[in-house]
Amino acid sequence: MAMLNKIVFIFVFLFFYFTQTHAQSFGFGCLGLVGGYGGYSYQQYQPGMLGSYINQFNTTAALSGDARKIDDFGKAEGYRFGLNFFRAKFSGFFITAKGYYQVLSESHDGTQLNRSGIYNYDYDLKLKSWGVGLDIGIPIFNGLHWKILDGTLLINSARLTETVNSFAGTSVQKFNNEKTELGYSLGSGVIVELLKNYISLEGIVGYSYLRIDKMRTDENFQFKDLLDSPDENEPFIKSGGFNAVLQLNVGFPL
Repeated sequence: MAMLNKIVFIFVFLFFYFTQTHAQSFGFGCLGLVGGYGGYSYQQYQPGMLGSYINQFNTTAALSGDARKIDDFGKAEGYRFGLNFFRAKFSGFFITAKGYYQVLSESHDGTQLNRSGIYNYDYDLKLKSWGVGLDIGIPIFNGLHWKILDGTLLINSARLTETVNSFAGTSVQKFNNEKTELGYSLGSGVIVELLKNYISLEGIVGYSYLRIDKMRTDENFQFKDLLDSPDENEPFIKSGGFNAVLQLNVGFPL
């Protein structure tokens, strides 16, 4: 949390410093551009208790010849939609304030065999994020810009859906995070203008901090209860990792 507070302070300081010292040099009309964007998002992460459960499942599956192991979790992809509250050009640089909603997913399945027959397991993980952030960049040459710093504060949530199909029918359990999970992302990227000042293609690469602590169903069944010997201190997802975004921006002058 101390790191998160430092990042918030840096964002606020940079925002007010640049807008106060260079407010007289706005481009794109009086206040710059406002607009929307959407695109593809990719996120790597390090599973904690989720990874421990998959290892346990695969160990059990290995004891029966007809079983199929579950692939490791750790790479989610999906989409991002957002708003650029404003993107303004000053003398020699630009600054953007933005917000977005992101949904990522990853699914894997496997089978186990016991005396009752074959059980097919499917696990679908969805990671949702609300973000608000700031980026600062400079033009390199006409039509190409470098985003020196792209920073976002995040509110993250997770849902894991377990679907089991067997001779007895289908059962479904949905696990959700117990509390609000805060995170952040830091990155850099480039913007290529397709229609000067109004339509652009943007690519960002960086690191996202992602941690999901405890997971449970609406009936208060804990995810840790699926494990034979759970580590009570191990989070469901213990950390984030590399992330990449490719998006299309559309802007309108203010």
